[in-house]
Amino acid sequence: MKTAITALLCLMLFVMLGSCARHPGTGSQGTRSQGAGVSSAAGAAAPRPVRAVPVPLACSDRRPSPAAEGLSGAMVRAATAEWRRWGERVVELQPGRSILMLSGGMPTVWEQEADAFPMLANYWCAAPPYRNYWETAAQYAGFDRVRAPDGAIDRYALENLPVGSAPFADPWSAAFVSYIVFMGGVPDQRFRYSDTHWDYVADAITAAPGTRAFRAAGIRDVAPRPGDLVCATRSGSPPADWRALPAGGSRPMHCDIVVGTVGCAFSPARRCVEAIGGNVLQGVTLSRIPADGFGHILPGGEGRDWVVVLQNMGR
Repeated sequence: MKTAITALLCLMLFVMLGSCARHPGTGSQGTRSQGAGVSSAAGAAAPRPVRAVPVPLACSDRRPSPAAEGLSGAMVRAATAEWRRWGERVVELQPGRSILMLSGGMPTVWEQEADAFPMLANYWCAAPPYRNYWETAAQYAGFDRVRAPDGAIDRYALENLPVGSAPFADPWSAAFVSYIVFMGGVPDQRFRYSDTHWDYVADAITAAPGTRAFRAAGIRDVAPRPGDLVCATRSGSPPADWRALPAGGSRPMHCDIVVGTVGCAFSPARRCVEAIGGNVLQGVTLSRIPADGFGHILPGGEGRDWVVVLQNMGR
């Protein structure tokens, strides 16, 4: 009896924690691969057999083909689609305050809710170490399939998810950017996929010209265009020259995907850049950022010290 109880406890611990490990591979980058199920330990029968779990594109060995409209168009399309899935929330970065506006016609999803799981799980599959939370969900619930026949995540699996822990509680804004770039079909050698913004920002600044999907430029030097990334520091004032960023070592940052411009009364030039980002006010949110008459993002801003634009080279 004692042996059976011990085996059961070991199985529970393995099912809960084992699938959070990296996919097979070398180094911190890992490799994308479809996960397999976990066999039952001797003397402990799972409620339901855990077999192969269907995984989304970013969690598999497949990769989207480069889009016909180019990388910029593909990223705008993917970011806008995710924004709609979260309820089309908008935040205006006004001087001294941020104003959040929710869509009256669509339900709003918040990151701590179980309904956020399908989106968050997809994002994490695109960022090293490629954590497959779809597989984790099925194993945690002792379920052989995560998705119901209609394509939605199975309610039984959702009801058994430990909401409030990973992937809900981990900062996921860089994973969101990695997912949007991944959906544009960018290969690993052209973009530094990461769960931290600093990695791909520093890589774009220091890489040899023409070797990356994005080219770094100062926030005062260029007007961001759809498909670009606009990036801010989140720990102290940025250096006067954006080129000096790598010399200071890793620092917390945040980047959003530019999707367009719009007129806005709170900007001195009555002009704002619209950019979509993840993990902004507990969801995927479109930010309206004040710009000058030439379309350059104004430095500073409510809670964000804008410093660099990563210009999309795939137009």
